[in-house]
Amino acid sequence: MSETKASYVGVSGIVSPEIQGAVERMHLKSGLAAKGRELVLGVKAVHKTQYLDIENKYGPDWYPIGASAFNEAIRHDYPSPVAKPVAQAYLDVDYVGDAGYRTEFLHRIHERGQPWLKGIQFDMLPWHADDGALAFLEEVKESTGLEVFLQAHSAAMTELGPSGVIGRLGRYASVTDYVLFDASHGTGKRLDTTALEPFVAEAYAQLDPVKTGVAIAGGLNEEVVRDALPALIEKYPDLSWDAEGQLHPVTESGARPLDLAVTEAYLRASSEILPDGPHDPTDTQRAIIDSELYWFGGLQQRRPFPFD
Repeated sequence: MSETKASYVGVSGIVSPEIQGAVERMHLKSGLAAKGRELVLGVKAVHKTQYLDIENKYGPDWYPIGASAFNEAIRHDYPSPVAKPVAQAYLDVDYVGDAGYRTEFLHRIHERGQPWLKGIQFDMLPWHADDGALAFLEEVKESTGLEVFLQAHSAAMTELGPSGVIGRLGRYASVTDYVLFDASHGTGKRLDTTALEPFVAEAYAQLDPVKTGVAIAGGLNEEVVRDALPALIEKYPDLSWDAEGQLHPVTESGARPLDLAVTEAYLRASSEILPDGPHDPTDTQRAIIDSELYWFGGLQQRRPFPFD
């Protein structure tokens, strides 16, 4: 019997192997791995920072700038044993309709993310209105073989409604691994489960769970996870989710790096709302030990890790 797509919990805004390692160990220690949840790590890749190679308004603590910073955002001397690193791509609205621009942007992300890149999430892609988007995603699959995460954004949801969105997404089923319902797009706007659930319900009714996983995002943090997600998880136990904006509160200096304390609380809450998984708890402890060996014992030269 075929299995459904792996369920995940995501953290977006990774900019360094040190941050990566801290989040990976939080994920393990929270018990999410033992409950069958993958960790998806989002690395931002937008027009300004990865096409023009200039800083955007959020700064380098959230968005890597240029080829080197993007390539070095994730450790790549060894593949991560516990996480799936994904580029979160946002193509400029003024150029996204240009096939040459789309191909060049894809080439940059794929080349710069080698060898750690496992998938690409496309944010705000006008798939609901631009027929060229299907050919582009087919190109992504054929040329890279990476997993594709397609955001169902507020513009599509508002214009098409639940049945219209899922009907259109059915055309993309062969090239989409995950559909992410997100009306916030990293702004931190709180998740509205009442507005979102009809889309989730339609997705579960119409999409093949073997081919396409379903995820949600939008203003998630520890409090929202505990308040808003249990009712959804009860109905859709393999639902995935991702957090970004709420994990990047503004510091006194005005920067918005990933706040590790806020992130740890979010991951812990995510684990605590899930039922016990199929894995023996001792497997988690072994994974933690393996992670420590991965981060320290596997290195030819030990490097300091400031978050322990």
